[in-house]
Amino acid sequence: MGRRKPTRARRPRQERATTRTQDRTPGDLFPPGTIIQILTDSTARAHTKALANGMAHRPSLTALRDGRAVAVAHTRPLYTGKDAEKGIEELSLLAAAAGAECIVLSWETCDVKIACDYPLDAPEEALNILIAGEDGQYMHVEFPYTSHPIAARTLTGLQGFRPEWHAPIQSTNNPVLGPIQRAVEQSFARRAAVGPSGLDATRVWMEGHGYTVTLIDTRPPAEAG
Repeated sequence: MGRRKPTRARRPRQERATTRTQDRTPGDLFPPGTIIQILTDSTARAHTKALANGMAHRPSLTALRDGRAVAVAHTRPLYTGKDAEKGIEELSLLAAAAGAECIVLSWETCDVKIACDYPLDAPEEALNILIAGEDGQYMHVEFPYTSHPIAARTLTGLQGFRPEWHAPIQSTNNPVLGPIQRAVEQSFARRAAVGPSGLDATRVWMEGHGYTVTLIDTRPPAEAG
């Protein structure tokens, strides 16, 4: 009781003075056929589809081991404020349970800031991909865009948008939003407490709390080789 509805609605479009990347998509930044390129393209398509229905791509984490995608999780419904921060941080449970050596986190800047009740410095529309290793190093890429209204009727009844992608912004080990940073840190710090044998139990727990979890390649390293 007394909790606000989950934050998923889009805010009004704001103009951006950024160089346009003609007919390019976020996945074009990475070498074709690599797991990171495939995940980035998939995330961009999911966000484009969500935008068309007035929504945003939910924060997600993909756990990688031995160069393979083991599992992916998307956040549960998030309530504004501390609950949203906790919901994003707990994506790390999947990485820990999968024994991930590398993780790929994705989120939309405005969506996460609104959900966590952080101030917005407009315009901040951007899809984010963060690749982190167990050594604590990470690369963060922002894919800014301008959202343009579309006339088609949406399934949600909300105003739909299409993204116009701009030049990506890359950084290494620069500070990111608090819950994202903590999700990165806990993905590897929690492995001692939640080993790979607990992956199925973790999936059941997360799905029971509203997360969407997909197991992709859960073979032990010896079998996968």
